[in-house]
Amino acid sequence: MLPSAAESQPPAAAAPQAPAQPPKPKPAGLKPPPETSVSGGTLTLNGDKGALVFQAGPGHHLSITKLSLAGQSLSKSGEECRVDVISEGPIEAKFSDKPNGAFRYDVPIPACPFSLDVLDGAVLVTQSGVCQFEAADCRADPGGLWGPASGSLGADQAKRIERERARAEAQMRQNFRALMASAGKDKEAVKKIAAEQAEFSSGRETQCRSYSGEDQHGFCASRLTEARALALAAAHEAYLKAHPQPRKTAPKPKAPKPEGQPGAPEAGMGAAPGTAAPPQGPGR
Repeated sequence: MLPSAAESQPPAAAAPQAPAQPPKPKPAGLKPPPETSVSGGTLTLNGDKGALVFQAGPGHHLSITKLSLAGQSLSKSGEECRVDVISEGPIEAKFSDKPNGAFRYDVPIPACPFSLDVLDGAVLVTQSGVCQFEAADCRADPGGLWGPASGSLGADQAKRIERERARAEAQMRQNFRALMASAGKDKEAVKKIAAEQAEFSSGRETQCRSYSGEDQHGFCASRLTEARALALAAAHEAYLKAHPQPRKTAPKPKAPKPEGQPGAPEAGMGAAPGTAAPPQGPGR
């Protein structure tokens, strides 16, 4: 082949590459609120009932120095009552990790045990029930959101809370997308995640109706949204642990094509200069 003919050949077309897969959504990097955010101040159930005061210490140490519960009388139907849970000293809450993303504590009151999740300036009491205090003739339920008294949340605080809720909403949506993406083609998991998110939206509205002055400051909705964002991040981490994703292996590099040895004749070309020509057969 003449050099001019070789140069006229078009270059070989490159093999088409598969389109790169878009990266999966990642959850927002959230840290649970510290116990110091609820230390010292008085928290009230739904902004207007009872009183709850914490004292925080190092190493996930949290104790209750005051607890008053508002309820209904056992002997007189419809009559309100109040019971002060008194102990010889502070009630030590037991740290139990962060199953829903927030720091959780168990409060071992014999007549009324409950658990709580620490939020920013509030606690969400869960795993509770109606407690009966026979000596005080009172029935009370500590379950719900304990936060600042509604009257202490003015216009300045309302603007701050509005910004905090907007940030929590964005984090919640990001964590929801990440959790849905981790479930992938698991139809049952996807269905369950979507149902739980829809249930949260309706449940938040129902629960926050009970918080005093909620339509003016929005404190309850902001803190429940914060709790949901933390719970979604924890669910995402738990799902990945239970369903490890296959690791992507990098393709092996292709071996380079062998090049002609120096002085070796190339195909279709004469012998290299300085070498003897091959012997010609008879009649050649």
